[in-house]
Amino acid sequence: MLKKLPLFAGLLTAIASWASDAPPTISAQQLPPPLMALYAKEKPDLGRYGHCSAAFDSRTDGMKMAISCSIYVRLSAQGERLSLKLCGERAELLKIKSPCMLIVDP
Repeated sequence: MLKKLPLFAGLLTAIASWASDAPPTISAQQLPPPLMALYAKEKPDLGRYGHCSAAFDSRTDGMKMAISCSIYVRLSAQGERLSLKLCGERAELLKIKSPCMLIVDP
């Protein structure tokens, strides 16, 4: 039993690190109205693997909101990474402090 304990602990550590790599998400209904409108406009073009990410410090100030979508990608994970990267760059330019979150539909 004691010989299997380090193996079990290593497995738990691996699972915990994998789970923490998941990007933060936000429901489309939780977005501020301006971002919700932009997302609704981009959604038809996303296709099967496209994703959008958003960050906002204010629900009313448009200069404190960032949204970025990745379309025409071949893999869903690639779309997630690209939209988060582009959103992060845009948020940095606008000095938005909140992290970019993947927009998910319920």
